[in-house]
Order: sequence, then C-alpha cells, then structure tokens
Amino acid sequence: MKKYLPVLVFILFVFPSCMMGQNKNEILQNDKIAPQERTAISALNKQVFKAISENNYDNLSKLMTDTMKLDVSNDFVKKFIPQIQGVIKGRNYRIFDEYYFKTIKPSDTIKIASGKGDNAYTMDFITKYKETYMSMLISGDSLDEVMLTVIYIKINGKWKMDYLSGEDYSLNRRNAIEQYNYAQRLQKEGSLIDAVNVIALSEHCNNPGGKAFKYKKAKEIKDFSDSLTAETKAKYTFPYTVNELATKPSVFSIHYEMMNHNFAMMFYYQSVINVMDTISLKKENQELQKKIGTIFQGVDKNNKVILYRAYNEKPNGQNNPAYYGYIQKME
Repeated sequence: MKKYLPVLVFILFVFPSCMMGQNKNEILQNDKIAPQERTAISALNKQVFKAISENNYDNLSKLMTDTMKLDVSNDFVKKFIPQIQGVIKGRNYRIFDEYYFKTIKPSDTIKIASGKGDNAYTMDFITKYKETYMSMLISGDSLDEVMLTVIYIKINGKWKMDYLSGEDYSLNRRNAIEQYNYAQRLQKEGSLIDAVNVIALSEHCNNPGGKAFKYKKAKEIKDFSDSLTAETKAKYTFPYTVNELATKPSVFSIHYEMMNHNFAMMFYYQSVINVMDTISLKKENQELQKKIGTIFQGVDKNNKVILYRAYNEKPNGQNNPAYYGYIQKME
C-alpha cells in the first residue's frame, strides 16, 4: 500500500506587517471565502494537479515560492511526484475543504475544527503570513484515494504555493473512520485476522492532511487497535502452527497485498514439503484452503480472494528463498 513521502516541514515563514484595520484573526471556510479568492485558487489548483498528473516538476516549480523551491528535496522530485502521479493520473479531484486565513500578527496559531459526526477533525498549525489559503483535494479511483494538501501564501498581491503534501485518504474503498467501523464489526464477529488487517489500513489513513490533521476519533481508534492487537496475539501466536494438517505448516505472516488492483489477503507459511515437490505441496495447500476459515475464523467469508506462498526457508529481507504460490477464489 502507499504511504507518501512527507514533502516539507509544516512551517510558514515570516511575512512582515499586519492587516490594516483588522483586530482579530479571520478564518473563512469553503463558500464563506470571497468568490474572487476561490476563483484564483481554483485556477492554481488545476495547474498543480495537472503538473503532478504529468510528472512535470518544471511546471510545478513555477507555482512555488522561492522558499519552497529551496526546500524541495531530490526525493520530492524523484519519488513523491511519481508516486502521486500513479494514483491521480487520468482522474479528477474534489474539494475536501478549503480555508482562507487572515492573521493580525506573526506566529499566530491557527486552530481548525471541522467535519461532521465521526468524520470530525482538527488541525493546529502556525502561520507567519498575513494571508494564507489551504486547499485539501482528494483524488484517486474507486479503490484508493489520496489527499493533496496545498498551501498558498499571498506575496505582493499574488498567490504562490508554499507547501504540498500527499497522504492516503482511503484504502480499499474506506477512509480511516470507515475502516475503524468495519474493523469493530469484524472483531465482534470473531474475525480477528481480518479485523487487525483492516485496522492497519485505518492507521495508514489517519492523517490524510499531514501531521497537523487529526480525526477526533484518533485516540479511540488507537486504543481499539492496541486492544485488538493484544486480543489477536493472545489467540494466534506467530509463527502459528497449523495442527489441523498432518504436515503442520507454520504460518508466519498474514497481510494484505495488491492483486489486479484489489486488496487480497496473503498467507505466508513454512512447509516441510520441498517446494520443488509441487504435487505434494499442492495437496497440502488444498487441505489448507478447505480449513482456512475454521483455522482463522471468517477469512473465507470476508475475502473474495486469498493468496498463499509456501516456503521452506523464511524470507528475512536479506535472503531470497524459493516459494510456490497459490490463489484461492471464493465462490
């Protein structure tokens, strides 16, 4: 799954002077923002999105402040933009939220509380500019989406991009809150393996707007995740010996992997049968497939496809042991 590079430190630099006649900070959101400002930013958002979609750093850099250009790393150009391009190319975007800030003094802390119901969130950060605009854009396909957070500052009457980040917003068709709700349901049904993998997806989507972004349910999700992990470890000690099979294969990892642009549950296990003995190995795997939903409750009902990799030697990140793979499709 994707976890995008943090691009720049979320600090906005000093812009001198204050707003004449203004005696308090002003935070405007979405349709409360003046139409001329929204129109100007909309045009810039389209340019930013197009440049990333085309993996065109030269065009993107023309929209940046001089400070941002100096802060851009090689990873931003070589990794971040291509990663995001892979998700948004050929797609459109929608506005998640937009904010226009006017501050009366340097180093003011901006506090945002927005969103509805379970999706409520907060953002706290420091702005040192008198006029700042933040656009939060969501793009992707029906399976995975990213949130692009773009911050512009006004310099000499013109908006320039000063910050850009991209993080997972939704994975496998669910954002962090939806993953959390689904994991709770799975846990209540006893499907602990599915639940612990789903809550892992939720954690990948917890901060779609960067570190400053926090769902109000973040602590609740973290507490549930810790409790669920402890419960799962108590029931399944890994590596988990499958005593239900005569050959007693040892399952050492269960996690989601991508297959044909879909998430599939993957079981890594160690077998005493030589992986070159494909006939005996297949027989063992067929027995495992028949009992997988009993051994690991619910996985045969909660997944359309289950993948298997049989090893003789466990991979450790340094070796490259041989394995044989199998696909189980649920009817």
